[in-house]
Amino acid sequence: MSINSMAGIINQIAFQARQASGLNNSDAADSANIADAGVSFSDLLSSSLYSLNQVQNSAKNQAEAYISGAPDIGLNDVMVSLQKSTLALNLGIQVRNKMVSAYQEIMGMSV
Repeated sequence: MSINSMAGIINQIAFQARQASGLNNSDAADSANIADAGVSFSDLLSSSLYSLNQVQNSAKNQAEAYISGAPDIGLNDVMVSLQKSTLALNLGIQVRNKMVSAYQEIMGMSV
């Protein structure tokens, strides 16, 4: 796995974090375009979960291929893939925790 692909993954995670938090450091027009495009929270959440699942499956498949002796897969690639999978899972868990916390805060509000 090259450094360029890791940089792309980091950029994607940062972009999704900005979308989830409602902040956009690059340009305010980008967030307006997202709102105009009609991207709903559930669609964003579903696509994030799908991406998380793909990262997990990719890491699993790469580890299994390495264990079975595939000559084109190096240990360093497997380790990077597994770490990327772990980071994605931890990000997903943190997002879930924030969502549960926000839900509990909203439910605790008096009307």
